Amino acid sequence: MSLSLSPILLAALVAGAAAAQSQGPRKTCRVGQVAAAAAPRVDGRLDDACWASAPEMGDLVMVEPWEGRAPRERTVVKILHDRTNLYFGIWCEQDPATIRDSQRVRDARLDPDDRVEIMLDPFENRRTAYFFQIGAGGSLGDAIVSANGTRFNKPWDALWRAQARRTDDGWVAELAIPFRSIPRKKGATSWGFNLKRYLRDRNEELQWANPTQSVPFFRVSEFGTLAGFGEVDAGLGLELVPYVAAGITRDRTVADAEWDADPDSGGEIYYRVLPSLTLATTILTDFAQTENDGRQINLNRFPLFFPEKRDFFLDGESYYTFGSQFAGGTRFLPYFTRRIGLNDGQPVPIRWGMKLQGEAGPFEVGLLNVQVDATDTTDRENLAVGRVKYALGEQTTVGLLSTNGDPESEGSNSVYGVDFYHRIPEFVGDMDLQISVDALGSTGDVIRSSGVDDDGEAFGVDLQARGQEWSVQTGTRWVSDDFTPALGFVSRPGFRVSELEVGYRPRTAPGSSIRSYLFEGSVRRSERWDGSPQEVRFRLDELGVQFQNDDRITFSIDRRYDRVFTDFTLFERDGEAPRATVRAGDYWNTRSTLRFRASEGRPVSGEARISRGDFFGGSSRTGVVEVDWRCSGLLQTGLEYRTTEVDLGADGSFTTHIASSTLDLFFSPELSVRNLLQYDNESNAIGWQSRLRWIYDPGREFFLVLGTTWQRTEDESIIPTQQALNLKVAHTLRF
Repeated sequence: MSLSLSPILLAALVAGAAAAQSQGPRKTCRVGQVAAAAAPRVDGRLDDACWASAPEMGDLVMVEPWEGRAPRERTVVKILHDRTNLYFGIWCEQDPATIRDSQRVRDARLDPDDRVEIMLDPFENRRTAYFFQIGAGGSLGDAIVSANGTRFNKPWDALWRAQARRTDDGWVAELAIPFRSIPRKKGATSWGFNLKRYLRDRNEELQWANPTQSVPFFRVSEFGTLAGFGEVDAGLGLELVPYVAAGITRDRTVADAEWDADPDSGGEIYYRVLPSLTLATTILTDFAQTENDGRQINLNRFPLFFPEKRDFFLDGESYYTFGSQFAGGTRFLPYFTRRIGLNDGQPVPIRWGMKLQGEAGPFEVGLLNVQVDATDTTDRENLAVGRVKYALGEQTTVGLLSTNGDPESEGSNSVYGVDFYHRIPEFVGDMDLQISVDALGSTGDVIRSSGVDDDGEAFGVDLQARGQEWSVQTGTRWVSDDFTPALGFVSRPGFRVSELEVGYRPRTAPGSSIRSYLFEGSVRRSERWDGSPQEVRFRLDELGVQFQNDDRITFSIDRRYDRVFTDFTLFERDGEAPRATVRAGDYWNTRSTLRFRASEGRPVSGEARISRGDFFGGSSRTGVVEVDWRCSGLLQTGLEYRTTEVDLGADGSFTTHIASSTLDLFFSPELSVRNLLQYDNESNAIGWQSRLRWIYDPGREFFLVLGTTWQRTEDESIIPTQQALNLKVAHTLRF
């Protein structure tokens, strides 16, 4: 390989083994205890008698834009607990005229708003944490943070309550997090803890523990300590979530376009085998409330990636992550949940499934078994995944992965692998070093249509060093021709790719309108498993500035050699010949991109991007416009449009259009209506989804989802094709 990583990896491992990684005294605050009868009401007022005597967390310190400064506004945080809940009372001093509080809905992106973020490590293992945030407008959000802050599972939802309210001197928030909602170490008297406050008007960030720009807020190993926990009661640890659903659909393309009804019922059962280990069972799983995928048009020969959006698979997702997903700059997932219950984007019924996930001492465990129903092309099958990690210390883990089953074949397929993670906190100056290594093999008894056997192997190494101004990442990923993860996602099989990326973001002096200058460059080489060169890329990824108001202007240029081994076609519509063909051969392409991103601190924000240059022997131009308008806390709308003009001369030309629009109503954090309209001119389909969500109590939800699809014909007429209406009620019962 042209980018040899062996000396770098050896030096890093030797340094990690030799270094005495002593952790200095951690910042500590205390949680007060209160009787249940005297516990605070969660109404955002902080006028309960118990708050007057509750211990204060202590002062925050500025991280952005000027590290180490004392904030101009005070933040008072008090923490209490009774036997069932952990309570936070937060007062944020601020001029009311500067408060940004546009977001109300559950799990909103709170980047446009003032907010407080809380991190809890109930195991105090310094690797895994639970994230909670509340915005000044009342929006609640949560996530699981794993792998010492490198993985962030935002769609995870806990059951908890919170209220926010404006005051004459700022805003206040009050939170109650049940001990039943988060796994924890039994009998623990202290947890890992950190807290951060964002002031959007001046783009300031204030933090409690480890307030440094060189270490991310999510780095679990650098948390402080929340001490003083007494006895808690999490009940029996049993949670029942039955649901009832009803749907009607209609196919408008057939002569007998009658409505078909499909009533359904099922549910999920959760039981905490240990305070930190949960057994989950799902029966007749229904995903009617899931949001639609975003439209994409493939302008290359590699498969498109669509993220997971289904709650059952997102819950506990961090326990199944493996190795480095982007070693060598390419996406690699030996286990990808969208392979279960979906086939080419179409639902496959899930009859039942079970998961055992959580932590037991130094072990992290994720075990899953799901039975999917038969389809026209596949039999009923059990699909299984096993993932175990063992902590050798706060900064080091080793793990195993195994998958079994092939959802797209009547044969068998298995994948097995081992991975290693280690972090050196102060490798060079303020830069830490994170090392990830993994190795896998696959086996099966089916020869697929491509003629590729299932018996193969894969290997990856990823090294990341990041500090306040400098960042360096290098890695490699090898995937053999025969490596076949039937329950995974590999962007391109049969390759060896290596990448080196270096970034430098120097800060300016106080008083400047510019916060930092942005420089980032990378080089990547990819070849086929047999050694044939496939791609060489030299890229100036980013050259630009970030302003104090968070606006950004950047320029990038890409010089790439690409070898195409077989012809492939682009822009294929059903029933029509493809619009263009890329011929086998060697191509040198040079492309440049100019990008402007407007800060989300304004009511109107967005991004504009223009790219142009060579394209497989021809040329192309791409334009992207994204605009979001937060009209008020009630009404918000957005528009995204992207177009690409491709000209391959005699081999064809075409222009793509992808457009989407949102119009959302947020009546309260518990009641919202989201509308999504999408169109692309490859499928020539217009899709609309309207999704009402009413959280009538935490964990108890009502969904109404209306979807309609129209087809645009050659004579420009629009005809309806599919219509669907789905209702679902899920009602959580806790014991």
